[in-house]
Amino acid sequence: MAISPLRRLLAAAILVAPLADAGAAPPLQLLDTTARPISVEIENSSAIDSVGQSYGAPFPASYSVSGGVGSVVISAATHEAMYAGYIPAPVPGSFTPIVIEIDLATQQAASQVASGGFASGPLTESFSQGVLRSDTTIGVIVSGVPPFTCTSQAQVDFLCTIAPQFCGKTCSFVAGSAYSQATGKLNLVGTETRTGCDGGLCEGPYTFFTPRGDLRLSEVFTPAVPTLAPWATLSLLVALGAAALVASRHVARVA
Repeated sequence: MAISPLRRLLAAAILVAPLADAGAAPPLQLLDTTARPISVEIENSSAIDSVGQSYGAPFPASYSVSGGVGSVVISAATHEAMYAGYIPAPVPGSFTPIVIEIDLATQQAASQVASGGFASGPLTESFSQGVLRSDTTIGVIVSGVPPFTCTSQAQVDFLCTIAPQFCGKTCSFVAGSAYSQATGKLNLVGTETRTGCDGGLCEGPYTFFTPRGDLRLSEVFTPAVPTLAPWATLSLLVALGAAALVASRHVARVA
């Protein structure tokens, strides 16, 4: 029997508990060219459009400098371990490293493409995170729906005529921000594509705002690997189910 998006959403909310802010730590000093282990924290506020408010426990990473560019790397193994306990389970070997490059002159940054996959029985899911940037702005629909991107409030109001769950929602614009050596904060914004299958029933790919670009970088190396906060581990099929519903209603409307 296929698992409904609502049931999967409730399961995700129960299984994934919020993580407390790890507290202040010495921010990463970009101009120190010594290759070394560092820590990366991800913003974990319940509001997906919040920036720099609350952070989860730190993930281990590394930092190095070459040719005027600082590189922050979260290994593929750590990227996979971020999703420990997630259902469907992470597929070993399917995750790529997370690589963030910071221009030492401007402190503007961009991340490379990153991806991963999940599978448990007939359930399979995957995501591909696009290039995230600190020098751009992305709109996201808030709140109470999956993190669809938007370009204007008029677009959200139009979606309301197709699917009632968008009525009363807001198109919130989230601006990226360059790295701050005073605070260690860096906000990268962009999108990711998601696909999922339950047996022979597949949905996607659909494009969403990514919740994993709002970061705090620290000189403190913490070897323990926590799991991601609720927004970051929200079931992909929940979002995919909602996207499929919107798409089907749009087709029915224009037919």
